[in-house]
Amino acid sequence: MTNSSISLKDSLEKVFTLLIGRREELRLMFRAIEKNLPIIIEGPIGTGKTEMAKAVSECLERPFIRVDGDNNLTAIKLKGWYDPPLVLEKGFSKESFISGPLTEAMEKGGIFFFNETNRSPSETINAALSALDERLITIPRLGTIKAEVGFIPIFTFNPKDTIATNPLPRAFYDRCIWINVNHQSREEMIEIVKLRTSSNDDLLIHISCDIVQTTINHPELEISSTVRGAIQLVELFPQNQDIDENTLISHVIAVHSRKVRCTTTSQKSEQTILEEIVSKILSTYEDTRIIRKKG
Repeated sequence: MTNSSISLKDSLEKVFTLLIGRREELRLMFRAIEKNLPIIIEGPIGTGKTEMAKAVSECLERPFIRVDGDNNLTAIKLKGWYDPPLVLEKGFSKESFISGPLTEAMEKGGIFFFNETNRSPSETINAALSALDERLITIPRLGTIKAEVGFIPIFTFNPKDTIATNPLPRAFYDRCIWINVNHQSREEMIEIVKLRTSSNDDLLIHISCDIVQTTINHPELEISSTVRGAIQLVELFPQNQDIDENTLISHVIAVHSRKVRCTTTSQKSEQTILEEIVSKILSTYEDTRIIRKKG
């Protein structure tokens, strides 16, 4: 066994201690990284795509260079540009060139994390392709930059978000290892909330996770809430105190109503659906700390 494989194995064991679940996905990520294969992580919002990439970067001790896709992310911003005052002083040279996130990651041998890739213009998405095959990027007037050892691109996108997005070209899938992630189980979600909040209020944590899980499977919601919402709801409540149903509903609406989205066929508002979810979930609990709403 080589030193590099030992390092990857140790790093994989370390990342298991930072994240709840996702073991098969993480094993696949590390295998792809070992073989210098670019990665696409596909999944709905709130499924931990960014957390996975950041944890992998931390455990591998590689620089983490992130860029978020949007309509204003041009190919020049991705690769880099010349600073006009420095060009006047030093000409078109390395000293006058400002590396973009893709070039910076290649120069540092780091992880290039392209979040929400499909929100970028098609020409920007295509510009990233140039670094996948030959691990090279050409900068006008500067020449070719070769990626240092350790450089790995990780792309993410949400397949359920189709507004203001562009389809990823088939060439992306041809070059990358595809990793699909979905919402985690109730049990894993409970462990995540405990880890992120340090709360010992099991009743509140279970109710909070039940609410999120119900939005995931609700027939009138096309976009569900996330474990982040479960964390936020737990943080809003004092630990181990009574849970008033009216207060819980108001907090749930504050936390989740802009995270979820109704289907086009639903006749209800997001707030109404969330109120129904809370009342239904509380009806399954028999606990003296729950104060039912009256009327």
